[in-house]
Amino acid sequence: MTVSSATLYFNRYRLNQESLSLQLQSCSQVSGENALFLAEQLHSSFTKKGQKQYCAFASDSPVLALIEAKSDVQEIADTVASRMLEGLTAETLPAETILVVAHYHHLATDYLLTTLLGVKESVQLSEAISPQRSQSLDIANISLAVQVDLSELSINPDSARSIGYIKGRVGRKIGDFMAEAFAIEEKLNAKEATEQLVESVESFIDVSSQDEETKKAVRDISVNSMKAAAQSGEFMQVKDLAEEIEEKTGLTGFYEHAAEAEDFTEACPVYASATKSMQKFFGQGGGISISFGRELLGDKIEFNAHTQTLTFKKIPPNLLDALKKATKTTD
Repeated sequence: MTVSSATLYFNRYRLNQESLSLQLQSCSQVSGENALFLAEQLHSSFTKKGQKQYCAFASDSPVLALIEAKSDVQEIADTVASRMLEGLTAETLPAETILVVAHYHHLATDYLLTTLLGVKESVQLSEAISPQRSQSLDIANISLAVQVDLSELSINPDSARSIGYIKGRVGRKIGDFMAEAFAIEEKLNAKEATEQLVESVESFIDVSSQDEETKKAVRDISVNSMKAAAQSGEFMQVKDLAEEIEEKTGLTGFYEHAAEAEDFTEACPVYASATKSMQKFFGQGGGISISFGRELLGDKIEFNAHTQTLTFKKIPPNLLDALKKATKTTD
C-alpha cells in the first residue's frame, strides 16, 4: 500500500422537495485501516483519469486561507461542504451526492482530495452464504474531484500544477460549483498542452526522417511515454522523451525542436485521448464515421488528394459480411 496515513470526512447532499441541505451538520470522520484503503482507492481512481485541468488558488480563496493557517482538516472539510452547497441548486445537483474529503500521505507527498461520489447497489454474501443487498461508493467512476498537492503548494505557492481538477463528464449542466467552492483558476489545460506536444512530435518527424519505420518508432515511443505519464498521474518531461527518442531511434534535437513552440513547457500534463491522432486517422460527418491505423495508409488504404477519396484494398470481415448481406452479393 502506497498511502501511509489517511483521514477521510464524509457528508451527503440531499434534496427535499426543492430545497438542498447537508445530511450532517459536520462531516463524519473516518481513520484507521478503512481510511487507508479508501484513500488508496480514491488516489488510484483519480490518477487514472486523463481529462484533468490544472489549477491554482485565487488569492482570496477561503480554502487556501485555511490551509495556510494550518487549520484542522475537519474545519476545511466542513467549509468545503458548505461552500459547495451554496453553489448547488435542485436543477444542478449531480447524481453523485456523497461528499468525501480525504487528507492522506501518498509516497512522499501530502494530498487533500475532495470528490462527490455516487452510490451503487450490489449483492454481498454473508458468512452463511446468504445473499444480502448492499450499497457501496462508486469510486471507480470518479468524475467530480479536486486534488490539492499540499507538498507542492508549500514549496511553490504559485505553482501551476498544485491542483488537479476533474469538472465532470461532458454535457453535464452542473457549472463549476466545485471550482467556485475552492476558488481555483485554471493554469494549465491538459488537452491543449498534449495537443501541442503531439504537434511538436509530428513536425519533428517531418523534418528529421523520411523512413517510415523510424517515423512509426518515434510515434510509438511518444504514445507509450504519454500513456505511462497519464497512467501514473505524472507530468510528461519533454527532455526525458527527447532522450528516449534519441536512444531508440538515433534522432537528435527533439527537445530543441519542441522548445520552439510558443506555449512550450518543460513538463506537460497528459490528456490521454489527445494522443489518438498519432495512432489513427479518424473523422466523422454526414453519416460517415471512419477510423483506421496510420500504418494502413499507403498499404491497405490509398488516399487521392485530388479527388478527395479513400480506396480500401481490404475491408474488415464483419463489415464485408454486412455489405454482402445488404446488397445480396455472393462470392
